[in-house]
Amino acid sequence: MSNTRKCSDDFVADKGQAFREREGFRGEIVGDRTMINLDALGREYKLGQAYANIRNLEFRSNQAFKLQSFKDYLDLRGRLVDLALDAEQKPRPSYPADEAYRNKKTKRHYPKGDLLVLVDKPVYDAVAASIDQYVLDVGRDGYWATIHVVNGGTPAQVRNYIKRFNPVGVLMVGAIVVPWYDLDGDHFPCDLYYMDTNGTWNDADADGVFDAHDGNLDPEIWVGRIYSPTANGNDADLINDYFARNHKFRLGKLGHARSALAYVDDDWTGFDDCAFDEMFPAAAITKYTNPATTDADLYKAEVNSLRSWVQLCAHSWTHGHALRVGESNEYILTPYFRDTNPPNAHFYNLFCCGPGRFTTHDYLAGWYIFDKNGGGTNHGLAAVASAKTGSMLYFEDFYRPLGQGKVMGDAFVDWWKARGPDHDHSERYWFYGLVLLGDPTLTWWKGAVPRLEQPQKEDVFDHWPRGMQLRWDPVNLPGVRYTVEVDAHGAVNAGKWAEETNQTFLMYHNIFGNARDHTFVGMQRGRWRARANIGTTACSWSPWSYFRFTI
Repeated sequence: MSNTRKCSDDFVADKGQAFREREGFRGEIVGDRTMINLDALGREYKLGQAYANIRNLEFRSNQAFKLQSFKDYLDLRGRLVDLALDAEQKPRPSYPADEAYRNKKTKRHYPKGDLLVLVDKPVYDAVAASIDQYVLDVGRDGYWATIHVVNGGTPAQVRNYIKRFNPVGVLMVGAIVVPWYDLDGDHFPCDLYYMDTNGTWNDADADGVFDAHDGNLDPEIWVGRIYSPTANGNDADLINDYFARNHKFRLGKLGHARSALAYVDDDWTGFDDCAFDEMFPAAAITKYTNPATTDADLYKAEVNSLRSWVQLCAHSWTHGHALRVGESNEYILTPYFRDTNPPNAHFYNLFCCGPGRFTTHDYLAGWYIFDKNGGGTNHGLAAVASAKTGSMLYFEDFYRPLGQGKVMGDAFVDWWKARGPDHDHSERYWFYGLVLLGDPTLTWWKGAVPRLEQPQKEDVFDHWPRGMQLRWDPVNLPGVRYTVEVDAHGAVNAGKWAEETNQTFLMYHNIFGNARDHTFVGMQRGRWRARANIGTTACSWSPWSYFRFTI
């Protein structure tokens, strides 16, 4: 028997209906659909009619459940939220000697700005090596990342600490204190509080839960959570495994794809491909919108295929999905992804109620990106999900910037800014529970990295002429072209690599195979790297590989 709930921590049968009928709630109620005031859409939305006739989202479960309340959250954290914030900035890890120029903060090598990595103190020692590797990885992407170990504090104290550094984004690792919001008695985690650094957030009754949001509501920064679904967010094994897979993805060792799955259950068939065509060619998008087709078993099979992106549109709750089949539901519960068969896509947008309530033990969205020992390997790296009823709409405003080459965090900020500098009640209902889980500096093309094969790392050559073949494993995507860069130490500036002074020594473009003949310049150290180009997207560079000629 299905257990359906709407929007309240202490739900009773008649309260959900009263909540729906309250004047002004999510616009005009027409039958079982909610008419959203789109202000004539304000732009060209492919899915405008589908958005205008959006069917309500709701918690739907085959189990009796009670949503975690703010009091439940406080019980888990004990007295930590009552303590003054204790924050310590750790030294940055150092790059190896050949990249020592990256150890100094310059606009040349860090054009993307500052990134704060906040780590909860109880888990820091156990994950410190993973965090150090992550700082080096994002540094090569152009972010100056700094590590801050934090303990206790209130959301206001953490927000003020973040504002001191004026970052472009924050990655929160472990159980960093969570801001909660009260909307008509519905309490839920709200990370928009950290993203909007200059808005005014009020708590009129001083109960620890924000109940008003005023001023300019646009977010200034992105925030991502690495919050494990076990050990109250601080499961070191899961966190270390996540960062290990993150590192492999950046090296092209976790698989890659330029494809998407739109799996749209019965109530939202008008969503079609969910605007994935803003990011991928139509031929790369698989969509299921037929109510006779979208059952639980098919979703299990499809989400097990290696894809870049998956969007699921289904009624859900914090620990499961409910797929409509005829007049009943089929369910996928947390243990399936946790214990039986982890999903295989890299990125997710869950148009579902509640799986992103990350403060709850075993929250479902967590098992889309975390992987326990045993079973298959989870390829998940990031997910957009909701901690309450509601979810993302206006998908074009999210997938379009991703299609233009932005990373997930920047696209998420763009999506929020497209909502405008003020938010009406329906926008707060739909969107204030949204959370970005995982690493916001990623996107699909960061995993399409060639693996260098020849010359091998630190090969030494003693032949003349200095002819060599550069060879790499191809990226298995159609229409791929490659760019290869060769650098020679001291050839452009004495005693330096060319990149050190923001220059290039030699670049080969538009290579359609996976090899390039090259004659090296002299008796010195050299290095080379390659990247794939797919359509108009320049994917990430491989790491440098070093060699040396002795004559």
